Amino acid sequence: MHFELDWLPGGGIGLAFLPFDPSRAKGSPRADSASPSEAKSTAADVLTVSDVADMVNQALVAGLPSRVRVVGEVSNLSARQHWFFSLKDENAVLKCVAWKSRAARFGFVPDNGMEVVASGSIQHYGPQGQTQMYVESLEPVGAGALEMKYRALCEELRGLGYFDPDRKRGLPAFPRSVAVITSAKGAALQDVIDTMRRRCPAIRIVTVDVLVQGQAAASSIVAGLARVAAAQERMGIDVVMLTRGGGSLEDLWAFNERAVADALLDYPIPVVAAIGHETDTTIAELVADLRCATPTQAAMTVTPDRSELSGRVRHMQQRLSLLITQACQLRRQRYATVSARYEATGSLFVQTRSRLDRVESRLRQAVTSLVHRRSSEVHRVLEALRRVGPQQALSDRERRLAVLACRLDWSGQSACSAWDRSLNEVRQRLDTRSALCSRNTRAAVDALAAQLQAVNPRSVLQRGYSITRVGGTVVRDAADARPGEELETQVFRGRIRSRVMDSNDAGDEPAAPPPRRTKRTARHGESGPSLFDG
Repeated sequence: MHFELDWLPGGGIGLAFLPFDPSRAKGSPRADSASPSEAKSTAADVLTVSDVADMVNQALVAGLPSRVRVVGEVSNLSARQHWFFSLKDENAVLKCVAWKSRAARFGFVPDNGMEVVASGSIQHYGPQGQTQMYVESLEPVGAGALEMKYRALCEELRGLGYFDPDRKRGLPAFPRSVAVITSAKGAALQDVIDTMRRRCPAIRIVTVDVLVQGQAAASSIVAGLARVAAAQERMGIDVVMLTRGGGSLEDLWAFNERAVADALLDYPIPVVAAIGHETDTTIAELVADLRCATPTQAAMTVTPDRSELSGRVRHMQQRLSLLITQACQLRRQRYATVSARYEATGSLFVQTRSRLDRVESRLRQAVTSLVHRRSSEVHRVLEALRRVGPQQALSDRERRLAVLACRLDWSGQSACSAWDRSLNEVRQRLDTRSALCSRNTRAAVDALAAQLQAVNPRSVLQRGYSITRVGGTVVRDAADARPGEELETQVFRGRIRSRVMDSNDAGDEPAAPPPRRTKRTARHGESGPSLFDG
């Protein structure tokens, strides 16, 4: 097959297929003979398939923008590791590839038939001979990727019971301390502090500075919740307020992370969440025990109103006075009735009046005593609040640190003394064991030296024995030495050369008695060496 390359306007490449020409086939005769220079020129114009693929890819890179956005319908999606799919519309299909690292950042897996917008570069893939798009980002048309991820996570957590109203707890009426988890630089914190101080300044505010926006915000919020839970008993924290100001869905996304929802689930302290504006709803607010529209509303919900408390006290005082007045009026009415009935009996009237007076006196005394007791209780509560204040807690901590420092010094000295005693004992045992091993080794070496000296051939020669050789061979029988042969005899000191005059075979002599067995035997089944081995 033959084709020609044409550069099209705008940097594109056109391929024109030519009809088959038998004269150009390999080995076919040509009508006219070509010169060698023409043959070289023709060979240089021939391109390989790889050259054409490179030229097509270069033309695409030069003729198209480095990043394009394509809208189309997803089809033939394969999303095992790397994503392979096609984008199509009514008239064309475009092959697309998304590598694993890029696909992990998309935030969703599209379905076949979903309309999406893909961003990336167009390149020609030579090994398969196709032009395809390398996708770097993918987002659905219509609802954004974050919105889809938010809805999917909401459905999942709702199925797991994260939003179940039965697991949510009520707030204490009079909290001792309130922990506010938010950014220290945000306006929401100042609104919360101003509102709480205006409504009830007796409640202590514990601020926890965390990130409320960005990739590290979710982990920062989880860490802040953990710190507050660890300090709950020490600081008397009864309510946690998780809040921040308004923003876009991307700005508030840290409060939609699964890690924050898991941290709020079964949290040991009641949590009030007020994130963004009234129209914003995050997953953290749905998991929290109570959701408020704004940070100010959350502060008003958590803290009681001082003026309202004063009004309630005044109302109770008025009710108490009214009850006393009504009781007195009732007693007077009864007294008037009794006095009317027993007007004739003056003594009974006097007795009744005195009883009424005593009852009234006791009632007033009871009311006065009740007021004093309530006042004493209020003073005790105020004194308790003063004792658990920061200065008292700091003094307690300093005393406790001093005691712990003394204990640490004592325990360190005791541990050092114990280690010294242990090291001395180990050193003594090591010296004793080393001396014993040295004595045993020296005794074993002396025994081996004695054994070696006992089997030394020179020791045998020193006792008067000799070794006779003929031509380097030890003579063990008289028949081995023939008359006229030269003998070499080795004694303890020196050698003697002699010549055989005559040899007498000792065959007629009685056999020598067998050697006497010694008591000592070779160890481990080894036999000792012969004294006369060559």
